[in-house]
Amino acid sequence: MGRLSTAVRNRFLRFRREILVVAYAIPNPATPLHLKLAGAAVILYLASPVDLIPIVVPVFGLLDDLIIVPWGLSQVVKRLPAEARSEAEARAARLIQRYVARPLRFLLYLVLLLILLWTALLWLLWWLIFS
Repeated sequence: MGRLSTAVRNRFLRFRREILVVAYAIPNPATPLHLKLAGAAVILYLASPVDLIPIVVPVFGLLDDLIIVPWGLSQVVKRLPAEARSEAEARAARLIQRYVARPLRFLLYLVLLLILLWTALLWLLWWLIFS
């Protein structure tokens, strides 16, 4: 059981780094357009409450969140040009070292950011419809 928990923890840490690498690589001029679009699509899908497979479907409902999104991020990071990847990885490492020392704290920040984002969007939608 210890080896499984170590593997899951290591994958989560890699996932955390890859999110930041893709986010830093998107505005980089050395990143090709197709990788910018793919990276933005994966990050937006991660932030979106819409799933390809609804969460109510047993086992398969979590498939896209636990397998497809990390795989998509890994594929984008793997295909980044060396210059864009090294610069994005350096910036991600600095941010992780400075602000995100603990993985659970990062997860808490990410969840809070998503809640704030969707609250703001719902408020804006409410304001546009009922004003």
